[in-house]
Amino acid sequence: MLACNPHAAPLSRRDCLRLGLAGTALMGGLSGSPTHAAEGAVLAAGPADVMADYQRFLNQRDVLQLNDFGGPYSRRDVVEVVLFHQALHRGGWRTALKFQDMPSVERLLRELGTGHVISSSTSYWSEDISGAEASVQLSQAVIGDGEFEAGFYTVETNTRAMSAKNLKDLQALSGLSNQTWLVDWRNLKRLGIQAQHVTNWELMPKMVAAGRADFLLAPFQATPDLSLQVGNVRLLPIPGVKIGMQGTRHYLISKVHPEAQKLQAALNAGLQQLRQQGVIRKAYMQSGFLNSKVSDWLRL
Repeated sequence: MLACNPHAAPLSRRDCLRLGLAGTALMGGLSGSPTHAAEGAVLAAGPADVMADYQRFLNQRDVLQLNDFGGPYSRRDVVEVVLFHQALHRGGWRTALKFQDMPSVERLLRELGTGHVISSSTSYWSEDISGAEASVQLSQAVIGDGEFEAGFYTVETNTRAMSAKNLKDLQALSGLSNQTWLVDWRNLKRLGIQAQHVTNWELMPKMVAAGRADFLLAPFQATPDLSLQVGNVRLLPIPGVKIGMQGTRHYLISKVHPEAQKLQAALNAGLQQLRQQGVIRKAYMQSGFLNSKVSDWLRL
């Protein structure tokens, strides 16, 4: 699930790319302030929209001192960038990082496989490295099996979709996904829910708004009504039903980068500390990803 859905961010993803927010050196060492890349910095990968919203979310705060994960621009993948830095620092990593935009998981795997990029800064499903195990490895899981819950997001005017109450009702609707998002696609098929393959995430909300499909999958949001704003399209989850995604999510790490084993050891040690101290769960809850508002919804 791409799940790159900002809280009504004023700039589109294309605007972010044009402004050059991706591929910029975002921190020297592991500080939270924008700088030029330090000598000897290594490249990590982050989607352009995530890294842009990460900077907006930080708003000049020190990422290593951050302990409140809510507020404007907070969402699952944004707080995962925060957790990435905090875990590395706790694990003893001090090498400067520079971030490069990575438009797809396929491109990410290639860059990790050559050692050009050392790691992702957000999590991916373990299945995403299928076929690349010789050159790409996983961090400890940041999201365990079944912890990832998503909503069936539609437009409020789609009364047929908004009135769905159970699996049978959802099976009568049409969804959008991407076949390369293996876990999303597999879980929809597991439930017998029809999904149309769409390669571009940005097209999906527009297609739902235009009535070409009924819903798309997205993580729950921290907004008061759980709404998701993508460009000019406002989506709401079909109330009362959610999907539990089978699979685990991890940061992806190169096996061939000369600093890869050092980074993996630091990241895993830091993630273990953050999990034991409840920081990971707190971050996911305050970002809206683990959402108490849907705790009693029917889980499919």
